[in-house]
Amino acid sequence: MRRIAFGSILLLALGAVSPPAMAVFVFRIGDIVYVDGKQYSWEEWKKIRDNYRPPAPPVAEVAAANPAPPSAGQPRAASCTTSIYHSEFPSDDERFDCSAGLGALTREELLRQGWKIDLVEKIPAPAEARSPSGVPLFRYKLVISR
Repeated sequence: MRRIAFGSILLLALGAVSPPAMAVFVFRIGDIVYVDGKQYSWEEWKKIRDNYRPPAPPVAEVAAANPAPPSAGQPRAASCTTSIYHSEFPSDDERFDCSAGLGALTREELLRQGWKIDLVEKIPAPAEARSPSGVPLFRYKLVISR
């Protein structure tokens, strides 16, 4: 009895914390197949299953997932550094001074333009530069590419 109760509770807990399923519920009893509450014969279901084509994603999602490749005049790699020293990695709204004529951009702007962050380097400040609490300060450098 305890094992059944434990199994039921575990199954319910896993179902509650799992992400929503993006598939259909298929249940077969003999030659009858139930798909999301609709009843099909086994032969009908095999035809549907074999000819199924997933829906195409919206055009906006495809464009966001595949940014346009850089043209011949655009740089393929650059580096970006913080203008001041920080005690921890800068916040999302911090602008990085970037090379290759990109200017000052936030991490979100870099990602939106199709850049990938390949490396984050932590450059220590000079020995005399310390925060008021005595924590060491660092300048951060991002190496980016397309």
